[in-house]
Amino acid sequence: METYKNSYDKNEDMMLWELHEIRHELHKEFSRKTVEEINRDGLRKFQEWQKKYRADQAE
Repeated sequence: METYKNSYDKNEDMMLWELHEIRHELHKEFSRKTVEEINRDGLRKFQEWQKKYRADQAE
C-alpha cells in the first residue's frame, strides 16, 4: 500500500477503504479527548473485559 494521501479509492480496494473510514472516525472521536480521558476510558474498558473474562472462565 502506498503511503501518500488518496493513494486508493473506494472502488480499488474495499477493505482498505473500510479501514480508512474506521481510522477517520476514530481520529474524530479521539481528537476531542485529552490523553487522560483516552487512558481513563481504555482502563475502564479493560477492567470490564477482565470481569467478563473471569466470569466466563468461572462457568
